Amino acid sequence: MENTKKLHNNDPLQPLTLCLDSTQIRQLLATIDFRENDVFRHTFGSEDEISRKIRIAYFSDLFLCRLVRTSMMNTEPVKNHRGEKGIRFDLLIKAEDERGTLLVINLEMQNYQMSDSLAMRSQGYLSRIVADQLCVGDLYEFNPVVQVMLTNHVPQIQKNDGYLHDYRYTKEEKAVPLPDGRCRILWVEMDKLEALEKKPVEEWRLSEKIHYTVRFSHVAEKQKWIQELSEKEEIIQMMEEKKMDFLRDTNLALARMRARFDERDEQVVYEKGIAKGKSIGKEEGKIEGQKMLVKLVLKQRIELTEQEEKQIEELDGETLFDLIQSLDAIHTPEDFHRQIHEKANQNVQMKQAVLHR
Repeated sequence: MENTKKLHNNDPLQPLTLCLDSTQIRQLLATIDFRENDVFRHTFGSEDEISRKIRIAYFSDLFLCRLVRTSMMNTEPVKNHRGEKGIRFDLLIKAEDERGTLLVINLEMQNYQMSDSLAMRSQGYLSRIVADQLCVGDLYEFNPVVQVMLTNHVPQIQKNDGYLHDYRYTKEEKAVPLPDGRCRILWVEMDKLEALEKKPVEEWRLSEKIHYTVRFSHVAEKQKWIQELSEKEEIIQMMEEKKMDFLRDTNLALARMRARFDERDEQVVYEKGIAKGKSIGKEEGKIEGQKMLVKLVLKQRIELTEQEEKQIEELDGETLFDLIQSLDAIHTPEDFHRQIHEKANQNVQMKQAVLHR
């Protein structure tokens, strides 16, 4: 496999990284969570050469086969009638192995504790993928379908301590797999991958390295392991390159804003399964990371002075969040000062209104 540096002879990220040293770049990468929907799709679901290499290496190791090509499929099937429940897959991928056998892969990221309905939903997704391959008058022939469910933890599964749970359709008696079975669901409990830390990374499977990176790349306590994986495994280097590519996109601010709203929704919907509250230290670290991202986005448009950078550093969490929502409106120093001034005044007025109630 060719070195990732050869994939970008004219590196478009240079302006973004010239002002940072290697430690700052690593800190910046650690602010981005692969489990966020936009980052996840950008890493595994893009049609560029790097994402294709990541997909082929990942699925080849996970399924113990040799895939030679992959392509993305439509993730939002058209409804057949008005009352039909809509489906939106995270990623739907057509793959081909070295013998020419086609395979349909549904890769789903579930970044919260599994709810009771998720298992039923996964089976509904799998059934829809099969049904969409069947036509009137044809035999019941369809390409094999594998659904990979990436989750933090699945409390309902207690039969073993492993992190990977493989399910296939079986006969009811003795749970014997059906002949020519073509439907398979793989549940991946990424929290359990911490057990890998007991052995050298050289002994980890490639799919384990990828799962570990997806789950823990943003966790401060795991940066030693993430750095070692990045230094020793080219596919992990490619994943970090996709992170930098994502950072380059000026839509980053909007993506992170959506992620914040998603997080709020999950805290409400899955309150019983999510630990309440976060430590002050972790929250401050998240805010500092967001400030760094805001400065990098703005530096692609305007030349920030030391005073302007200081203004960003002094923003509190709510004002910073308001500024992130308005980043698309900032293209000149005047835009920046107007937005900073307006957001600060709005928050002061809101606090005063609360005090006078």
